[in-house]
Amino acid sequence: MASAERDGRALPVTVVAKWRWYKRSARRDRLRYGGMEVVALIGSAAIPVAAAAHLDSVIIAALGALVLIATGFRTTFGLHENWVEHSQAGYAIEREAALFLHSSSPYDGADAVRVLVARVEAIADEGGQRWARRQISVEHDRQAHERAGRSAVE
Repeated sequence: MASAERDGRALPVTVVAKWRWYKRSARRDRLRYGGMEVVALIGSAAIPVAAAAHLDSVIIAALGALVLIATGFRTTFGLHENWVEHSQAGYAIEREAALFLHSSSPYDGADAVRVLVARVEAIADEGGQRWARRQISVEHDRQAHERAGRSAVE
């Protein structure tokens, strides 16, 4: 897509830059999510094995803590959600570029470049707003849990 052309002109730089960003981010998020899942799965499987092998309770507790930390990272940082959203945005930009390159509607008019840039910016804006809403929700939930914890102690 980075070298695609229409009528001898390359795709707008901003479109290619956004597409590259979403593709790189989706790959990074997939690797982070997969890594945390592997750590959680291996750690979870190792706990009963460590207990059956009569390993020290500190080792068993450390394995449990590792699983908790991996699961917490995955959940707190929305690794799966980021992967899915960034992948979807990257594919949506590819779709818009394909329609543009083939002069398909809505890119069959004289203002096709302007329409493409506007639609790609809308995709990016929508993704940013979803991410921000998710972060606000996570922070709200964290604060609610903290308040509930303080109330239980008092």
